Amino acid sequence: MSEQYLRNMSVEIEGGATWTYRGDENGGQGLRMTFEITMKDTSTPNVARIGIYNLKDSSTQSAFFVGKRVKVSAGYVTGQSYVLFDGEIRQARNLRTDVTDKVLAILATDGSTPRNYAVVNKTLSAGHTHNDRVMACFEPMKALGIGLGFIDTAALSKVKFSRGAALFGNVKDHLRQICAATRTSWSIQKGKLQVLGNDKALPGGEIVLNSRTGLVGMPIQTIQGIEGVALLNGNIVPGCVVRIDQKSIQQAEYDPSITGEPNNKLLNQFGISSDGRYKVFYVGHVGDSRGESFFTNFICVRLDALSSSYALSSRGIGSPTNGQ
Repeated sequence: MSEQYLRNMSVEIEGGATWTYRGDENGGQGLRMTFEITMKDTSTPNVARIGIYNLKDSSTQSAFFVGKRVKVSAGYVTGQSYVLFDGEIRQARNLRTDVTDKVLAILATDGSTPRNYAVVNKTLSAGHTHNDRVMACFEPMKALGIGLGFIDTAALSKVKFSRGAALFGNVKDHLRQICAATRTSWSIQKGKLQVLGNDKALPGGEIVLNSRTGLVGMPIQTIQGIEGVALLNGNIVPGCVVRIDQKSIQQAEYDPSITGEPNNKLLNQFGISSDGRYKVFYVGHVGDSRGESFFTNFICVRLDALSSSYALSSRGIGSPTNGQ
C-alpha cells in the first residue's frame, strides 16, 4: 500500500486551462481547490461540484463553455493519483465567498447528454441476445462521446431471441427494459457505459479497508447496508468489492417491537458479512486542498446478498429499473 500523504489535485478543462495543486510545493499553500463527487450504480448521471478559488478572470473563460469536458484527478504526492470524474460542464459561476475571496464554481455531470438524448434505430435478426441489444444501444451513445466500460456479457447472453427485433427510441428506455429482464443495472462511469449484474461485482479483486489502508473510524450498519469513510481512494467505485473486518463495523441495534421485525430482517440480509466482502453501490469523494476534507464515503452491501438493499433500491441505486 502506497503512502497516503501530501495531497495532489488537478482540474482539467477540454481545450482550456489545467489547474493543479501539490502539497509539497510552497509549503502546501498552493491554489485552493475543492470538489464533491457522487457516483452511484444507477443510470442517473454522476455529479461533480468543483470550486477553484481566486483565479484571474481571463483564465476562467474556458469553464463557461457548456458541454466542454472537465476531468478531476486527485491522490497523493507520495503515492497514486486517480481520475475521480470525467464528465461535461453543465454550469459555471463566478461567486464570492466573502469580500476578498472569489470562487469559480463548476457543476458537471457524467454523460448526461448521451443518457438523455441518444436515440437507437436498428434492426436485429433472429438469434440475437440482450448483449446485442446493448451493443446496438451503445452505438448512438458512442457517437456522442461515450466509451465502452465493463459489460456483463454472461448475464446478457443467456437468452437468444427466436425472432428479430426493431429497436427504435430513446436508448435509456431500451437499456431500462434490458436490465429489468436480465437482473442487471446500467450506468455511465467516467464517460463509459457499464452494465453489471445485480448479483455480481466488477472484476479486479478486492480493496482491503482497515486502519492501515485508510479506513477512517468505524463503519456503521444500517438498513441501506454498511456505511463507511476512508481516506480518498479512487479505486473505490460503484460495483467494486471491499473487504472490511467484521470487528471494525458498528452493528446496529435491533428494534425489539413487533413493527420493527421487517427492518431487523433487512439488517440481517444486507448487513454484516461473515467473510467481510461487500459490493459498493454508492461512492462520494470530497476534497479540499486547504481544508480537512479528503475522503471517500461509501455504502456497500454484503456480497452474498446478491442484490442491493431495498433502501438503496428505493432511491434508484442498484435497481434493475433505475433507468427512469
